[in-house]
Amino acid sequence: MKSNTILLFMLFAVFFTSCQDELNIEPKQREDASVTLSTEEGVTNVLTGTYALAARGNAYGGRILVYADLLGATGVTATTDFRFRGTFGELRQMYIKQMLADNVIITGTYSRCYEIVNATNTVIDNIDKVKDPAKQARMIGEANFLRSLAYFDLVRFFAKPYVSGQPNNQLGIVIRDKAIYDFNADLSKERSTVAEVYKVIIDGLNLAYTNLPKDNSFYADKYAAKALLARVYLQQGNYALARDAADDVIKNSGHSLSTKYADAFNHDTDQAEDVFAIQITKQTGVNDANTFYSAENNGGRGGDIAIRDPYLEKFTDPNDDRAKFNYVNPVNDRILTLKFTDQFANVGIIRLAEMYLIRAEANFRAGTVVGNTPIDDINIIRTRANAENLTAITLDDILLERQLELAMEGFSIHDIRRTKGSIDVSGDGDGSELLSYDADLLVFPIPISEMDANKKITQNPGYSK
Repeated sequence: MKSNTILLFMLFAVFFTSCQDELNIEPKQREDASVTLSTEEGVTNVLTGTYALAARGNAYGGRILVYADLLGATGVTATTDFRFRGTFGELRQMYIKQMLADNVIITGTYSRCYEIVNATNTVIDNIDKVKDPAKQARMIGEANFLRSLAYFDLVRFFAKPYVSGQPNNQLGIVIRDKAIYDFNADLSKERSTVAEVYKVIIDGLNLAYTNLPKDNSFYADKYAAKALLARVYLQQGNYALARDAADDVIKNSGHSLSTKYADAFNHDTDQAEDVFAIQITKQTGVNDANTFYSAENNGGRGGDIAIRDPYLEKFTDPNDDRAKFNYVNPVNDRILTLKFTDQFANVGIIRLAEMYLIRAEANFRAGTVVGNTPIDDINIIRTRANAENLTAITLDDILLERQLELAMEGFSIHDIRRTKGSIDVSGDGDGSELLSYDADLLVFPIPISEMDANKKITQNPGYSK
């Protein structure tokens, strides 16, 4: 390690003194790594700064959620649940499934996620500077959680989907298991397989679960790791492990559903339903979900993504609060979600409602009744929304409930992929032109900047470079 000569780019953060305090981030700095990484304070600041990286708009400050919803939309006005009407050409490419390898928004997210990976690797590589064993274990746990989170979204966007029961030897993403200090060195490396990437993700989350405390303020804790594991296992089609992980979170995390559906959104301090949320304040972070989903008077762009009738028609109960959880922007008459109406609200990444939905689906598919029956779990969600309870249930009912509950929260394309669905992109929605769940057009290109710098990496199919 050339710590005496190279520069480490990082964000420094001061610590919270209470849950009410705001995160103040100092300007981005360059400091000789031999100085920064020689002290416990320096290593601790790198970890705290990693949360600030994650809070950027092109990461978990909202845009990663937006990408999943745009990719899952049909892109056809007559049939789409959500219509993109913004002026960002890079986002429109996702909406109409015509992405280019020089898409700067995609490039920014790719780079940001690898910044998170490198920062967490830096913490792990230098954890010996932390003397207290309990603090050392917690920091390793947090670093593994954040790294696994970044890897999970990288592999879901930049690779063909994981397919249950298959070897999954298709190219995934580049795994960087050690911190990079000298960016002038040759860092060329081929992508690992999807199976290999998922193993790294799962191993990291299991280590995080072991190391993290049950309560860790608004930072990642034990049950944030287990909840993300439930999501990962569900994406793999490993229903028994997804069920058990979700059940653990529901029973033991201390989290509970908000009393009202509306209470789950638009707050600047974590609520009981928040298993993990990205902290956004006036000093740091960007809530880009709010940017693209809300009206001007709520700090948004007027509703770049608007709700269409095909989505509203999925609600069969007029009393369902979720069917009415929207408003009309008087400036342009677009129907917008009420999930994002505060530009300084935290961005929810995992909330407890998802765990009930995972347990219900996993139990149904596995033919088990661990923790609860599938219908009872679904009715818990529906009762909270004042929707009529179901008397019988099918897999389609459960998958529909995910759409009603989790819409516009970053699940659309990932659910299409794991259920082997398709997207009807025909002009009039007649099914004459379908994009399969594993279509080349639904996978992000490896950015040109990465292709130029990494001489060993392979581009995704359908992209020239």
